[in-house]
Amino acid sequence: MEIEELLLKTIPKDELERQIEAKVKSFYGLLTREAAMRLIAKDMGLLKEEEKEYPALADIPKGAKRFGFQAQVKKIWPIATYSSGKRSRVVEIKDLGGEGKADERKGDGSTTKPLILWNDDIALSKGLRARDHISVKGAYERGGEMHLGYSGKLEIVKKAEFSDLEALEDGSQVHVAGLISRIEGHDSFVSNGRTRRGFSFFITDGKNERRCIIFETPERGERLKTGDEAIIENADVHKGTIEVGPDSRLLSRRKSAMLLGEVESVGCVEGKGTGGKGEDSKNSGNEMMVMHIVGREKEALLDRKNALKLLGVSIAPDITLGTVVALKKGEILNSRLALRIEEKEGHITVV
Repeated sequence: MEIEELLLKTIPKDELERQIEAKVKSFYGLLTREAAMRLIAKDMGLLKEEEKEYPALADIPKGAKRFGFQAQVKKIWPIATYSSGKRSRVVEIKDLGGEGKADERKGDGSTTKPLILWNDDIALSKGLRARDHISVKGAYERGGEMHLGYSGKLEIVKKAEFSDLEALEDGSQVHVAGLISRIEGHDSFVSNGRTRRGFSFFITDGKNERRCIIFETPERGERLKTGDEAIIENADVHKGTIEVGPDSRLLSRRKSAMLLGEVESVGCVEGKGTGGKGEDSKNSGNEMMVMHIVGREKEALLDRKNALKLLGVSIAPDITLGTVVALKKGEILNSRLALRIEEKEGHITVV
C-alpha cells in the first residue's frame, strides 16, 4: 500500500497536505513530499519499524532491539528453575561460518553467544540439537546475551543429521541414535593417552554396535537401562568409541520390552497351536522357534508368524518352521538382536 493511500485512510486530504507542508518547512525545505509523508506515517504509528537482519553475531551492537539472525546451535543447557517460579534455558549459539547462507559476512564460526529462552519460549528448544542451523526473529541484546522479545520466533532451518554407526570416523564429532544393548558401568579407561574414570555402555542400530563412554559427569549413566532408546549429541569418536564429553548431550527414553542380546542357541520345539487362518496345523501351527540369548533369564519363544518376521522370510504354508530355522541357523547364531517386542504368557510378538 502506498504511503499516501495509508495516510488518507486516517486523515482527510486537506489535513494531510497541511501536515506535509509543515513537515517540509520544519526541515527547511530539504525534504521530498514522499519523505515527509513517511515521517508523518511513522509519527502516527502507522509504519512498523523494520527488523534488522545481522549476518554475523559479532555485528550485533550492545542494546540492539528487534533484530534477526541465523546461527548454529553449539550446546543446549538444561532448564534452570528459580525460586520466583521462572524458568530459563540457555542455547549456546555460534556463527554459521562456512555453513548455511551464501553470505561472506556471516562470520568465521568462532563467535559464540548465549540465547536465553524464558518460560513458555523454552518450548521452542524442543527437538533442537547441536549443529542445527536456526533462524531467530524478534530478538534483543542485553548484557552480551540474546533474548527473544514478545512474539519472537525461533525456527530450525536445517537439522543436523545422525551418523551411521557403521561409518563413524575417528576424530569426528557426531550425533548418534540407537538402543542401549549392554551396560558395563563405571571403570577406568584410556583416552588420548591418559587414564580417566567413565561409565561405559553399548548402543546398537540393530546391525552395528558401538561402545559409548561418558567421561563428563559419568553418574549420568546410572539412570540408563538395557533397551532404552538413546540419542547422543556432539560426541567425539576416538578409536571407534563414542566419547561423551563436556559439550555432549545424552538423552534417553524408556521403551517397551526389548529382545536384546547375543543369540547363544536357536532351534524349534513343539508348542500349542498358534497358526494363522489357512495354515496347515500339522506343519505350522504347533511349531515354536526357541532362542537362548545371553543375559536373558528365560528362553525366547516365538510362534511361526513372529519367527518368520524376525527371520525376514516369507514361505509357503507346507514348509515347516524347523526347516527354515535349520537353514537360517548359521546367520542367527552369535548375532546380536535389538527388537521391540510384546511378551504374553511366555510367547513373544515382534512389533
